[in-house]
Amino acid sequence: MSLENFNNDVKGQAQLPNDSVPDLGERRATGTSVEPATVEAASSFWRLLWDSRNYTWQVPVALACVILGIMVGLQYRTQASSVPLQVDDRRKMLELVRALEAERNKMSAEITDLRSRVADMEASSNKLGAAGRQIQEQLNRSRVEAGLTGMKGPGIVVTLNDSPRTPPINTDPYFYIIHDVDLTALVNELWSAGAEAVSINEQRVVTRTSIRCVGPTVLVNGVRIAAPYTVKGIGPNDLETALRMPGGFLDSMAALIGNGGQVTISRQTEVTIAPFEGSIAFRYSRSFDKDKE
Repeated sequence: MSLENFNNDVKGQAQLPNDSVPDLGERRATGTSVEPATVEAASSFWRLLWDSRNYTWQVPVALACVILGIMVGLQYRTQASSVPLQVDDRRKMLELVRALEAERNKMSAEITDLRSRVADMEASSNKLGAAGRQIQEQLNRSRVEAGLTGMKGPGIVVTLNDSPRTPPINTDPYFYIIHDVDLTALVNELWSAGAEAVSINEQRVVTRTSIRCVGPTVLVNGVRIAAPYTVKGIGPNDLETALRMPGGFLDSMAALIGNGGQVTISRQTEVTIAPFEGSIAFRYSRSFDKDKE
């Protein structure tokens, strides 16, 4: 089949409607040999040409779909490449927390040993007579004020727990869990009402205690704790009254309680609070007498 004859046939087909494009395979009957691939390519090309003349809107739509597909692919690749970085950062942070906790445990063991040695020295000081006993009393009072001794007495036990419910879509989950600010507000309320000793999940609260959120847990004295939280306070009967007063701590937890969270207050005749086990050493500051300076 010559190139000129093929072009003439193709021009004739361009003027036919879509359903009247002839089958080039019929030329086999005339004795003219046409390859099947050539027949298929020619038929497809001119059908597409005829469709594009009648449906010109398909071209911009097709281009828009291609561009949209490219943009979606790029966004997916960007998100996929950022996930390992986030996971890696969390892994590094977890390793750092574990290393700090191991160091804290080591220091706590050293502190326990040093306190045992101090107790032995205090016991030997009793042999010094009246002066030794006076020194011993001062040391004991200082240890109590610093929270280095266990305490017993009447008080209250407050239990706080997160809500077991799943927050609905487009709802702030803040009022479904206990936060560090809630524990801080509770401790401050107890101090204001006259509490003499306070602890959170057996962590004694002293002047250098920090309470802060780290992910889904709370750090108290550098120790990770999680809900449910048990807050103990030793003090007068006014402790419970202060928490239940209008506008007090219990009212501030109304949203959490309404969402299924738990806040219970129990008055007890004897509450036991463990001593502070952290370090109270001062490395950057020193005491002074303002009357002499």
